[in-house]
Amino acid sequence: MGSLRSVRPAFIAVIVFVTLLLPACGGHKPPGASPFPAKINLTPSVSASMDTGTILAFVASAQNGANTSINPTFTFNSDNPSVVTVSPAGIACAGSWNSTFNSCTSNGAYGTANVTASALGGTSQPTRVFVHPPIDNIQVSVVPPINAPPPACPSQVGLPPACDLKFNNAGNTCVSQNQVQTLQAQAFSNGVDITAQVGPFSWTQANLNVVTVTPVISSSVQLPTNQATMIANTPGATQLVASASGVSSQPYIAETCPVQCIALSLSQNGLQDPTDVNFLTNKGTSQTVEATAVDVQGCVVPKPPLTWTSSSPASITAGSATTGCAAGSICTLATTQPGGAAVTASCTPPTCNIGFPLSASLPALYLPQPVYPVTAISGLVTGAPVSTSVLATSQDCYSSATCGVALYNVSTAKNVAGSPTFFPTPPNSLMFDSAGDKAYAGSQFGALLLTTANLGSSSSNPFTELPATNTPLGVVTGRVIAVSPNGNLAVFSDTVSTPNQAYVVSSAAGATGTATTALNINGATTATFSPDNLKAFIIGNGGNTLYVYSPLQALSQPPPPPLTAPVTTIAFSSSGAFAFLAGGVSTGSIEVLNTCDNSPAITLTGLPATPLFLKMVPAGTVPQGSGNLPILQNPNAGTNVPPSFDFFYGLDNTGIDIIATINSTTTTTPASLCPLQTIANPINTVTGLPFTPIHINLQKGTFHPINFFVSPDASQVYIVTTDQGVLVYSFNTQSVSAIPLIGASNPAPLAADITVDGTLIYVAGTDGLLHELNTTLALDVMQIPFFQLPNSTNNFCTSSFTCALNIVAIKP
Repeated sequence: MGSLRSVRPAFIAVIVFVTLLLPACGGHKPPGASPFPAKINLTPSVSASMDTGTILAFVASAQNGANTSINPTFTFNSDNPSVVTVSPAGIACAGSWNSTFNSCTSNGAYGTANVTASALGGTSQPTRVFVHPPIDNIQVSVVPPINAPPPACPSQVGLPPACDLKFNNAGNTCVSQNQVQTLQAQAFSNGVDITAQVGPFSWTQANLNVVTVTPVISSSVQLPTNQATMIANTPGATQLVASASGVSSQPYIAETCPVQCIALSLSQNGLQDPTDVNFLTNKGTSQTVEATAVDVQGCVVPKPPLTWTSSSPASITAGSATTGCAAGSICTLATTQPGGAAVTASCTPPTCNIGFPLSASLPALYLPQPVYPVTAISGLVTGAPVSTSVLATSQDCYSSATCGVALYNVSTAKNVAGSPTFFPTPPNSLMFDSAGDKAYAGSQFGALLLTTANLGSSSSNPFTELPATNTPLGVVTGRVIAVSPNGNLAVFSDTVSTPNQAYVVSSAAGATGTATTALNINGATTATFSPDNLKAFIIGNGGNTLYVYSPLQALSQPPPPPLTAPVTTIAFSSSGAFAFLAGGVSTGSIEVLNTCDNSPAITLTGLPATPLFLKMVPAGTVPQGSGNLPILQNPNAGTNVPPSFDFFYGLDNTGIDIIATINSTTTTTPASLCPLQTIANPINTVTGLPFTPIHINLQKGTFHPINFFVSPDASQVYIVTTDQGVLVYSFNTQSVSAIPLIGASNPAPLAADITVDGTLIYVAGTDGLLHELNTTLALDVMQIPFFQLPNSTNNFCTSSFTCALNIVAIKP
C-alpha cells in the first residue's frame, strides 16, 4: 500500500500533462497568438527636436514572432530625465512633468536624451531627442566658401557655333546639371546660433525634378546633420525649405542652371555638321538630329529634357512611339509620307527651365520662360502619295438646335461619299490637329471633340461633348479657331452669346474627361498655338487686342506698345522663338514678338496690304534664286551662325507676300533669357541691302481668297478664291494659271483643303459636289456627289433648312 501511495502523485502528474496536450492534436483548437513582442516600434523614430518646455507624443506598437500586431502594455523611458521626462502615456516633456502629468515645465536644461518603449521584455530602438531653446528662424545657405568659382562643366565639349557665346556669370549661383553643391541650415534663437543643439533638419522642395537633396549623415551618431548635398538635375529653379522643431526656413531658391541656347544639326553617319540643318529624302528613310543645349554657365547639358515637335508630324514625325527622342539630345525622325516640315526642340516648361525666373522679393511667383533653338531643322520628303480621308459637311444649320447635320468621311483612295454620320449638334467649324488624330467641331449648341478613328464604328461614339461650367447650356459654345499641334488644346470663340466668351478646352491623353477654361475675351477672331504647345496667341476685340494664354500662366496681355492696327492672322517661326502677327502696327506691317515673354522683337513693313493669310514655310524647301526670290545671305556670316532662314508666305486680295528673317544669338547673358535670340533681315545679294518683304502682284485684279496652300517644295502657291476659282502661282516660271472647277453651272469654291503631300486639293463647290483637284495635272479630275438624305430635301440637313457643302477638312 505504501508503495502505491508513493506512485500515485507521479501518475496523476502524467495524466494532467497528457490532458494539457490533447488540444494540440488534430480536431482541437490551436494555441493563441503569442503575446510576447518580437519587435517594438516607436514613433517618432530615429530622432526628434523639441523646444524646451514643450511636449511631444510618442506612440508605440508591437508585433510578435508571426508579424501579428499585439497590444501589450508599454512603458516609456528616458535615459536623461534631467532633459526629457516621459509620462506613462508616452508624452515626452522637454523639462519636468508635475505629479499628475498634465503640466510640463522647462527646467532650463538643454541636451539630448534617448527615449524607448518597452513591453514584456522587449525594447524599441531609441529615438534621440534634442532639446534646445525656442527657434526664431532658420536660414539656408551654401556651405562656405560661397564665393568660390563654379566647378568645371560636367560635360565640357566644344560648343556648337550657334551657341559659342561670351557668357557673363556675375552673380550666378546656379549649378550645372549633375554637379553637386552642399547646403546648410542654421537655426537661431534670439540671434544666437543654436544649430548644434537642434539636431537633424528635414528638407522639402516644391519640385522634385530640379534637384535631388540628400541629408548628410553624421559618422559619429549615424544621424542626419544640418547639411545636405544637392545634385543638379533638370534645368530650372525650385523652392527648398529646411525645417526643425516645427519651424521652417524662408524658401531657398535651388537652381539647376537654365538652358539659354539650343543648337540643332543633322547627324550623318554619326558625324554632326553644325551647318547642316536641311535634308531631302525619300519616305521611309529616317533622319537623325542632334540637339546641343548650353546653360548659362556655358556648360553643355548632358541630358536636356527637350520638347521635340514637327510642323507636319503626318509627314515627318519627331518623338513617336517607335522613333523616340532618347535623353532629349538625339532624335530619330520618321518620314512617313511625302511633304515638308520644320522640326524644332525647345526647352519648355514645365519639363525644362522649370520656374524661371523667380522673383527675389516674391519667390513664390514666377513666369516660366522657354528657350528655342537658333535654327530649326527643315526637311522635304518625296515618294508615292499616301491615301487619307476627307471630312465634308455643312455649317448652314449653325443657328438651329434641332437641325441634324450629316458628316461624310470620304477616302481619297475611293472618292465615294458613303454613309453619313450625324453630328449631335449642328457644327459651325471643323479643325484637325497636326497629326490628324483629333478634330474639333465648333457649335453654338455644344462644341465637340471628334475621334477620327471611331468614324463609321458601330460600337464607339466618335463624338465627345465638351462641358463648361457657368454657361447657359453647360457646354462649350462657339467656333473652333485654333488647335494645338499635339491636339490636347483647342480654342473656341463665342461671338454670339452675351457676353462674348472664349474657351480653351484640354483633352490630354490619359486625363479623365476634358477640362475647360473660360476666358473673358470679347470678339476673338483668330488664334494660333506655339509649336511646343506652351502658348496660344489669341486676337480679340475684332482684331485689335492680343491675349496670351498658357496652361502655366494666367491670361495676359503683352507689354506695351499696344496694337494700333487690326491683326488678321498669326504664324510662328520654324523654331518657335518668334510669333508673326499680320498687322498690329499699321496696314501692310508684320509685328514680330518674342514667344518666351511676348515682348516686341522687330516690325517688318513695306507690304501694300496686311496679309489675310500667313504661313510658315520650312526654310530648306524654299527655292532661293529662282523667280522673284534672290539668293539671301546671313548678315552675321563669319560669326558661326548656320546659314538658314525663316520664310513666310502671305496672301492678300491682290497677290503673294514673301517674308524672310534670320535668327542669331547675342554675345552677353542678359537678365532675361529671351534676348539671347535676335531676329533680323537677311541680306539681299542682288542689292546688297537688308531684305525687305516682297509683294508679288498676280495681275488678276482684286480677288476674294478663302484659303491658300503652299506645295511641299515651296515652288507653287494655290489660292482658292470665291470669284476666280483656284489660282496657281509658280515661282519657277513666275506665271499665274488656274484650275477651273468642272461643272455645267460653272461652280465656285466655298471651302477647300490640301493633302500633306500637296498632290490633291479637295474643294467644296457651289454645285454641291466635292471636287478633287490634281495639282500635278492641274485638273479637276473627279466630282464626288452626295445623295439626298431620307425625309429631307437636301444632302446634309434633316430639317427644312437648305444646307450646302461648305466645310472641308483633310486628315493629315
